Amino acid sequence: MYQFPEENKFRAREVLEVDFDIRQYTQASLYVELDIARGSDYRNEMMYLLGIEEDQLMDMTPSYLKIIFSGHRGCGKSLELFRIHEYLNSPERYISTFIDMEKELEIAHFEPEDFFVSIIAQLISLAQAYNLDISFAQLDELAKDWALEEEEIEKEFASEKGITVEGEAKAGFSFWKWLSLGIGIKPFFTGSTKTSRKLREKIKKEPLKLQSRLNELIQQIREQIRVKHLGRDLLLVFDGTEKIRYDIYKNLFVNDSFLIRGLNVNMICAVPINAAYDIQTGVSADSYERVMLPMFRITKNNAPLFTEIVTRRVSQELYFEEDALLEIVHHSGGCPRQLLKIASTAMRKALGKKVELPHARAAIKLLGQELFEKLEKAHVDIIRNGNYLHADEDVRELLFSLAVLKYNGDRKVNPLLKGFIQ
Repeated sequence: MYQFPEENKFRAREVLEVDFDIRQYTQASLYVELDIARGSDYRNEMMYLLGIEEDQLMDMTPSYLKIIFSGHRGCGKSLELFRIHEYLNSPERYISTFIDMEKELEIAHFEPEDFFVSIIAQLISLAQAYNLDISFAQLDELAKDWALEEEEIEKEFASEKGITVEGEAKAGFSFWKWLSLGIGIKPFFTGSTKTSRKLREKIKKEPLKLQSRLNELIQQIREQIRVKHLGRDLLLVFDGTEKIRYDIYKNLFVNDSFLIRGLNVNMICAVPINAAYDIQTGVSADSYERVMLPMFRITKNNAPLFTEIVTRRVSQELYFEEDALLEIVHHSGGCPRQLLKIASTAMRKALGKKVELPHARAAIKLLGQELFEKLEKAHVDIIRNGNYLHADEDVRELLFSLAVLKYNGDRKVNPLLKGFIQ
């Protein structure tokens, strides 16, 4: 459908949308390597923590790592984490399972218990995909103990989701396998079904029982992937968490963090920057390894990198005057998401014609005003007085909303707010 750099004026704006997923267009080389500007320390730290040296997992980690990968909304966490996952997913390193929570789960109805159900579903799918010799007897026993009836979930899936399993394929079809049919568990947790309510209730009442059974499944899979030379260990990578409610993060990673910490598997979990501070200051902070994807200031030397993010997607010759594009780049604050939002808005202002400086400035003013109008008076006072260097809740909200941007060891007000807050 798309031809990169895109020349069609309608499709050009589409490919600049912030939710346009470039991962499905790997052949088009839309990815721009930003390590020159922000460095690669974050990736090197992660590789060291995970025991990677000379492109190999040298030895299994002595403990089960829980790595918190944080950074600003729109700073490129998802893309970088996916690339890290792709690299690590190798027989010489790990079997890495990438779980995009926004795609796999119903974020609007997400509860902490769903996180652990998603792990079970993913591991069962992994076992089926690689034909691993795994026993699900303990999980099936747990389902019976919790009165999770196969007939009930079959009925709910058939009547509410239109999903059925026919004939011999259904023989021996346990409760848990219903959740790994290749459709993900989103249909199961969309809305409220009798089975999903019961499952969440049971996990809340007996979380350690689920944790124990899950660890038994994890151990079997870890042994099998080594026996079959599929990888030297197992890694779970979680992304797509930006839209989960803030209180859910706090329950999962702070208040009830013993459940995650007690899983016998290495995990990387992407979290928003404000949630990272809660985890960092929580009583279980030492149980997590923290890696942050840094932002970077736009300079004369690195501005061409951000220019390239736009020009790989759309034709600069057709749609952006050079001075207009540089104006957009310098108001991006070093945030790819903000860069694309300004560029897309400028194209709208230009009505699909070439974006000139007045269009760029009109887009910058509009987005700056929208950001300013979302701020409460207390937030404006914090910015005006320069009191945004601490971890207070209001400051964390400013970081999450991108009103304040965190760079390597420093924080600055978003350049979009220049002129709105004196």
